[in-house]
Amino acid sequence: MELKGKTEFKQPVDVIWNALHDPEILKEVIPGCQQLALIGETEYDVKMKLGVAAVKGEYHGRVKLQDVKRYHYYIFNAEGSGSPGHVTAKMDCRLAPSENGCVLEWDCNAEVGGMIASVGSRVLSGIAKFMAGKFFKDIEKVIVKKL
Repeated sequence: MELKGKTEFKQPVDVIWNALHDPEILKEVIPGCQQLALIGETEYDVKMKLGVAAVKGEYHGRVKLQDVKRYHYYIFNAEGSGSPGHVTAKMDCRLAPSENGCVLEWDCNAEVGGMIASVGSRVLSGIAKFMAGKFFKDIEKVIVKKL
C-alpha cells in the first residue's frame, strides 16, 4: 500500500521538526498510542491499541529514524505486530519552509498482513489517510497549546 501526503503548518520548520521528534508530543498525538519509549538515539519501542473496522487489537513494535538531516529530511521505518496481524512501513519525510510556516511532504510504502489485511486495501488506505491527517492536525494543536 502506497500513501503520499502534504501538510502545511503555520509554524516554522524548527518548531515542527522538534515536535515530530519529541516523544511526549508523539505519544499524545499518535492515534491509539499506549507507550512510546526512546530506546536509542533514533529508535523507539511502541505499544498501540487500534481498531480498523471490526478488527481490533494491541500492537507492539519498533520505530527507527534513518538518514536524519536535521530540519529537512528523515526516513521513518516502523514494524509492529499483534493479534490482528502485522505492519511494516517506510516513510520518507521532507520539511521545507513556506511563506506561512512550513510544509511537510511524506511518501509511505506499507505492507500489512494477517486479519488486518482482510479489511481490504481500499478501506485501509482511507483509514490510514484519515489517521495521518488527524496526527498532523493534533501536532499543530499541541504546539499552539504549548506556545
